[in-house]
Amino acid sequence: MAALTALGLHTGGGSLVCVSAPDSVLGEAAAMKPRPAFASSLLTASPASRILWWPGRSHLTETMLARLRWLLETSAGEAWLLIDIRDDDAPTLAELRSALTAGGFQIGAAVSQPGETGFLVSL
Repeated sequence: MAALTALGLHTGGGSLVCVSAPDSVLGEAAAMKPRPAFASSLLTASPASRILWWPGRSHLTETMLARLRWLLETSAGEAWLLIDIRDDDAPTLAELRSALTAGGFQIGAAVSQPGETGFLVSL
């Protein structure tokens, strides 16, 4: 899936960091100028205008959500959390919503394509 395109994201709109992105996103991002940044986890990500995170079920912890909050506060940015239903470690929609609500996040627009759903998240 072309996740970046589906969300209408490009690097012309400010800095973009992809966190725990699947391989399919690498090819799409390679065609962008300038290229987005990549991080293996939220713990190694730098603040950016837009953060795309593909969390695993085990990543929906208080520590990781606190890090996401810090990244958003520091950059005054926005975050998209994406669920790839083909990934065995991906949280369910209910698990993601529950963790975000408990973490004090607001869940906004949802964008769905076959096999993947993205949620705009704000503080």
